[in-house]
Amino acid sequence: MPISTQDVAQAKRELARLKGSLARWLKYRTINDAVMAGTAKTRKPLAYAQAVVGQARDVAAEQRLASQLAVLLTEIAPDAQLPSSDLSQNPQGAVQLAQIVISGNIPTAPGPASQGATHAWLWPVLIVGGLLLAVTTAIHSAADVAEQKEHDACIEAGACTDTGFFLKAAAIVGLGWFVWKGLGVGDVVRGHIKGR
Repeated sequence: MPISTQDVAQAKRELARLKGSLARWLKYRTINDAVMAGTAKTRKPLAYAQAVVGQARDVAAEQRLASQLAVLLTEIAPDAQLPSSDLSQNPQGAVQLAQIVISGNIPTAPGPASQGATHAWLWPVLIVGGLLLAVTTAIHSAADVAEQKEHDACIEAGACTDTGFFLKAAAIVGLGWFVWKGLGVGDVVRGHIKGR
């Protein structure tokens, strides 16, 4: 089946979304790892922050993510020398595999087999050719879920701020001002007060 430029463009978009999801997950995962190591500043007591992060870490979800990333990378580069995706042997396996996907640098075995190393710009073609679009989409979704859990734990531990809260508060204040001034509710209220 021939590969169309539309298929490759769609694979490029999915790959970009996948990399973005993985990067966001790694950001909060790294902060939470620092909380667990006791090297991150937290606004809450360290023992509490570590307990929150430890309880929120979903090892089963990370194992699925690591397995999916390993499938994607071995299909793209069959001669890849990847870190173990088994988290019981390598607790940082999902993190290491995500870093490889984001960077596009797949480690290969030294020697003649590595001469045809797969370049990151070829990945979209290989994803379409290997029918890996569903795997890429599944990884993107799994990374989004993992990112949300790590982000929530980071906020609860006091190592991150909830920017969403401030945006919501600003929106409420803006809406209140619009109703008060823009719709004239303030004038009506002041008129009623003066009329008493």
